[in-house]
Amino acid sequence: MCSSDLLSSLSGWVELLRDRADADPSLASAVPHLAGDVERLERVAHRFERIGRPAKRDPVDVNDVVTQVATYYRARVPTLANAVVIDVQRTDGPLVIPGDRVLLEWAVESLVKNAVDALSGRGGRITVTVSTGAGSGATIRVADDGPGIPPDLRRRIFAAGFSTKEAGWGIGLPLARRIVREGHGGRLELVPSDRGAVFDVILPG
Repeated sequence: MCSSDLLSSLSGWVELLRDRADADPSLASAVPHLAGDVERLERVAHRFERIGRPAKRDPVDVNDVVTQVATYYRARVPTLANAVVIDVQRTDGPLVIPGDRVLLEWAVESLVKNAVDALSGRGGRITVTVSTGAGSGATIRVADDGPGIPPDLRRRIFAAGFSTKEAGWGIGLPLARRIVREGHGGRLELVPSDRGAVFDVILPG
């Protein structure tokens, strides 16, 4: 079964569960999350199709990208013991730049996921801030109040295959930087901070 057939099958099961959700409150609360996961699988499959192709230059609302990523992770982080809070600070109104929404979303997700992993088992706060960049561009800052990155490792974090996690593959940050740099002519930087890790995605207009 190819990926498109599998996703179609999963979507069918979600719709079947949705039809039966009226009689089961616990099922009703689970269906939106299942539907969100299927939608994300579709986006992930589409992302891998985009690897190696030129990035699109469509109008992209950076505020909307950040909000979508934060909404996805908020539904999946701990909220009781060792709670992780994800805050979003947006600009007023849309902040539109030319770009590839699929790839930008992927880059921001990589940064947010790293922050979530850094807070695993300890809890904390992740703040994603969108601000107007130089000219008509935009800056996305992803900051957490976790343990941070040791000074002796800071120069290596964007190297392919390098990871501070035992089970990490070391592809998230290098891929995010490639998307930002090669696909959008921007920069992905680790910002000096006294606490936690802070990353800036700087995108031209």
